[in-house]
Amino acid sequence: MNTRLSCFLLAGVVGLGTACVVGPRGGVAVVAPVPVVRFTYVEREPPPVRYERLPDPPTPEHHWVAGHWSWDDRAYVWVPGYYQARPRPGVAWVNGHWERHERGWYWVEGHWR
Repeated sequence: MNTRLSCFLLAGVVGLGTACVVGPRGGVAVVAPVPVVRFTYVEREPPPVRYERLPDPPTPEHHWVAGHWSWDDRAYVWVPGYYQARPRPGVAWVNGHWERHERGWYWVEGHWR
């Protein structure tokens, strides 16, 4: 199979929005696009965070992801918290939060660090 055809097939398997580059010696590299970060700014400040009673974790390797207010283009809607399995030992969860900007409030997603 030629290099260009295998590159095309590999990019198709990896997913749409990817490309592959064939080097001068026939090497193939799959290039994924850089994600576009788009903020939705909300003029109104989010309500205070709700208290949630934490149920027991399913395993010691699960971490509580706190509930938060989400904007649905009309109003704030509460998204309840949940347990998420730790992807690998030694990582810590950073909760998502609303931040103030001159254009309004925007949501910063939680993530593992």
